[in-house]
Amino acid sequence: MTAIKTKSLQILQKATIKNTNLIYFLCLSFVFIINIIINSKESYNTWIEIIGTILQIAIPMYVLVPVIWKKDKEGTIQMLRLLLVVVGITWAFKLGLSQVFGINDMRPRGGSMSFPSGHTTGAFSGAIFLSLRYGWKYAAFTLPLAFFVGYTRIYALAHWPIDVIAAIILCSVSGFLLVKKYQKTEA
Repeated sequence: MTAIKTKSLQILQKATIKNTNLIYFLCLSFVFIINIIINSKESYNTWIEIIGTILQIAIPMYVLVPVIWKKDKEGTIQMLRLLLVVVGITWAFKLGLSQVFGINDMRPRGGSMSFPSGHTTGAFSGAIFLSLRYGWKYAAFTLPLAFFVGYTRIYALAHWPIDVIAAIILCSVSGFLLVKKYQKTEA
């Protein structure tokens, strides 16, 4: 156990922005390749939804890149808090709180648990965290991708626009309350 912990610490100490980004994008590429193989015969409409589904996880996972190479323990705690709050609130609404407030929870293509969009919540939790914690340059490509995820949910008739807007507002407000700007002096 101690040898594993020592090796893990050595890897983290050698982490740089270049190799951390490379590892992340290699893993993301692997996910896309697997999906291309599995879903090669799907229609364009299905692909839009598949890409949105991948990105809703990929964006918050990208948070690991600056957290690792900056060795930002406080950022890790803040992101975990943000995820717990936004996912908790999202699922509270999906599991009945929306009915308490009289919010339409039926999806455009049928089914329930529409409000708010969980995919959009996932994508925006990462994008908002990166924006607030490390500055806009780290979120320059994640915010447009997060908006794309929201678009895919509306395009696929999985959510109404209000579901996506609610998820964006939830992540933004929670982010402003829970995420503090990164300071190099933090330990």
